[in-house]
Amino acid sequence: MGTASNRYADWVAAKKRRSGRGKGPRQGISGNPQRRAEQLAQRRSAIADEPDLSSLRNLAYALAGGAEPSPWWDESHQRILLAARALAWPSRLVDLETQACRIVGDEFYERLNSEPAGLHPSQWLGALAEATGAALRASVDDRTGDWPQLWALLRGLALTAPVGDPQSETAKLARETFPDIKDPYETVLAEAAQAAKLLADRGLTAGLEHPADGARPAGDPIIACDAYGSRYLLVAPFGYDGEEVDHWYAWDIDSCWLLNVVGAGVSGSAQDALAEWQHAVGPAAGTELSPAAPEMTARLLAPCLQTGPMAETLEGSEPRELIREYYRLRRRAHALVRSADVPATAASSDAHDPEPVREAFLSWYEAQHGHVPEDTADAVGTIIYEWGPEPPPEERSRYASSPHRIEMTARLIRDGYLPDHANEALRLLPEWTQWCIEQSGLTGDLASRSRAAALTEAVALVDEETNAPPPEQDEPPFRRQE
Repeated sequence: MGTASNRYADWVAAKKRRSGRGKGPRQGISGNPQRRAEQLAQRRSAIADEPDLSSLRNLAYALAGGAEPSPWWDESHQRILLAARALAWPSRLVDLETQACRIVGDEFYERLNSEPAGLHPSQWLGALAEATGAALRASVDDRTGDWPQLWALLRGLALTAPVGDPQSETAKLARETFPDIKDPYETVLAEAAQAAKLLADRGLTAGLEHPADGARPAGDPIIACDAYGSRYLLVAPFGYDGEEVDHWYAWDIDSCWLLNVVGAGVSGSAQDALAEWQHAVGPAAGTELSPAAPEMTARLLAPCLQTGPMAETLEGSEPRELIREYYRLRRRAHALVRSADVPATAASSDAHDPEPVREAFLSWYEAQHGHVPEDTADAVGTIIYEWGPEPPPEERSRYASSPHRIEMTARLIRDGYLPDHANEALRLLPEWTQWCIEQSGLTGDLASRSRAAALTEAVALVDEETNAPPPEQDEPPFRRQE
């Protein structure tokens, strides 16, 4: 241990010194032309080998929310303003929100599928609010008459912009290190407040009223789950300014790999949301809605509450309908979880330990075969590691064996492991699936579909000579039936 400690101390000490600059006396440049050339070349090499601290700082600045606006942003924002000016805007707040989501989301979707770089969703939205505020002020000054449409768009942005997490340690560090970076949510609210004051000062008061906090939960959320245990509908009532229920908002959440919102939107009632979700999920969809525990709500919506550039990473295959709700689904999730006052990490430590599950499966396997080969014990550990989110939303979800989860697990195994180890796990998938079916009580056609999916993946092995997985099939829809 002493040797390791000394090596670590030596390494730390070396990291503190600049490369090529020891404590010895500084050597001057030689008067010999050949020697001088060698010395200058050595110095240039030493400088090139040193970390570019300015580049690292620029990267940190961008990751903290200070990325430079991309050249295409201005044109993108102008398209949104043009669309907003051309529309009649509804007076009902939720309909105004939805129209703003559609205009902004359609442009966002087109850029997502066409621009190779520079799509920083939160910063792009903050810059859009600034562009909208500037256009509104110009409209009022120039009396062009289109300020009502611009004001409606700005209200829509203020009602749907996602809330950051100012109390997180990362956010605090970013503010301390880069105090000049604007918070997109605060930027949107500031632009709306500035516009409201201008309009009030000019006597242009039509349609000014809007709740500063946006829609608030007007009751407790309810939940449905599919027969497999890996697809959830979470739906909650919302209203404005403490009023009665105005509408419902729904999240369609897939847990076949990570927790992932695959659909979201406004519904007139909980039953309307359930019917739409059942159509999307297919025969496996549940039929009953029941109260959602606060801890379950927080767990399912946890991905919607994450902030920062890594949380804004998109796959690129998201459908237009989901991109339209990209901002609002996060705003509503924050309002719902905050009202419950339950942290998203409220899960017991026992739920995080996969070892009991592994031991239970191996006991079942031994009962079937009489013994457990060492490779099997290793392979089941691989499957468990890739088998859905950890911890699962609930204990039942740990055994969810939908064809989608089986396919996703097999893909992760092929992509992430050496051929011999990957193939051992793939061959074990049918028995793992059968064990999960027995644990969950799945029966009938749904269980048969799971068994068939596992058998299909078990024969699609990685080539041990070329280290290549089998050819990929056509990519399924982002929001797919289970």
